[in-house]
Formats: sequence, structure tokens, C-alpha cells
Amino acid sequence: MTDFRILNSTDHKDLRVIEQYGPEYGDNIHCCPAYTFEFRDLQADFPILLQEAGDMGMIPVVLMGFEQGENLCIEDGKWLTLSIPAFMRKGPFAIGEHKPEGGESVRLLSIDADDPRVSTSDGQPLFQPLGGRTDYLENMANLLEKVYLGSEDTLAFTRELVAHNLVESVTVDITLQDGSRNQLMGFHTLNEGGIRDLSGEQLASFAAAGYLMPMFMMLASMSNLKRLIDRKEQARAQGE
Repeated sequence: MTDFRILNSTDHKDLRVIEQYGPEYGDNIHCCPAYTFEFRDLQADFPILLQEAGDMGMIPVVLMGFEQGENLCIEDGKWLTLSIPAFMRKGPFAIGEHKPEGGESVRLLSIDADDPRVSTSDGQPLFQPLGGRTDYLENMANLLEKVYLGSEDTLAFTRELVAHNLVESVTVDITLQDGSRNQLMGFHTLNEGGIRDLSGEQLASFAAAGYLMPMFMMLASMSNLKRLIDRKEQARAQGE
């Protein structure tokens, strides 16, 4: 359940947010959305794939595990990676639009009051004693704004990939040293042959739109599958 509330310094003056990670905070997920503005960082740590997302079409996701409820990139409350996806960093915050009748649309910062990170005793305060935002809340607001604006660019990017037939479904079969198997289905990846066949005009169009870098970052990121499999092996060994 979620209970998103528009933040204000009167009703939420005592709210704090715990800056920790782990399954107790809902971080035991095997993939999460990713945005083009962070691909350069994420490609060093995670495989970046594509997944169907209803009316939105294809969205990029980073892979953090091979089965539901598994995040192999967090251990003892800490990330094992150099980068942390923006979707995970934003914690209980969200941003939305409110359009008063006859007025212009306004973006508002909200918080999920039911999120286990939200507290009145522990964590980072959101508001200063006189009502101003703390540096922590300002940083979260800036991150959410970046995600909000980056979402449109990311969807435009994936629409171009689909329009140029550069997306193909992928099934990843993983056999661990103990003989157990994992099969990852429901994801898509880039069609490298299709990318090689792009004309100079098409490549120029991608370059002008700023799509070449995220496309190549996605291709490079697939080398991280081996690293994720190694983490799976290690987690399996520790659990024996």
C-alpha cells in the first residue's frame, strides 16, 4: 500500500527519512527503471535491458538479480556497486503534476507516508525549524526533477529504438556451479545487427537527438551479466 501526500512544512515538519537500504525497506527487487541521463554511470555496474511497461511501451531497466525478491547488489544495507540507480535513490519521494482549474500545471513533491523509511524519530529531517527545506530535501527535489524531465527523454529514446527495429527479446539461461539453473525471461535487448545496418543518415539523426551515447552504453552494459552471476554464486555459497 502507498499513501502519497503533498509535502508541506506545516503538516510534515517532524518527518524524517532513513537513508538505508535493505529488504526491510522494499529494496529486494531484481530490476528497476533506468533513465538515459544515468546510463553512463549505470553501465559500469549493471546490465541495462528493456522491458514492456503497458501504455508506456518499452522502458529501460537495470538488472540487479535473476528472480523475484532478489537484489544481489545490496549486502548488509550497503550497495556493492559504484553507482545507485536514481529510482532506488529517490526512496519514498515522488513528483506529480497539479493543474488548478484555469491555471497552469504545477509540479509538486510528495512522500509516501506508508514507506518504512519515513519516520519522526530517525533519519534525515525534511524541514528546518523555521520551515525551510533542509539540504537533504533540496537534493531529493532536484533528483526528482531530473527523473521527471528525464522520463520523457528516455521514452522518446526507446520509441526510436523500436521504430528502427533495434529491439529484440532475450532469454538468459544461467547455470550455476552447483548445477542449478535460472532462466531470465520477459526482457529485451538491443539488436546489434540492426545497429550495424543503420544508414549514415539514421546515425546522424540518432546523434543529433543525443541517442548514440545511451545506445552504446546499453550495449557495453551487458558485460555486467558475468559480474551478476558471480554475485549469485557467492550468495548461494554463503547461504549453504
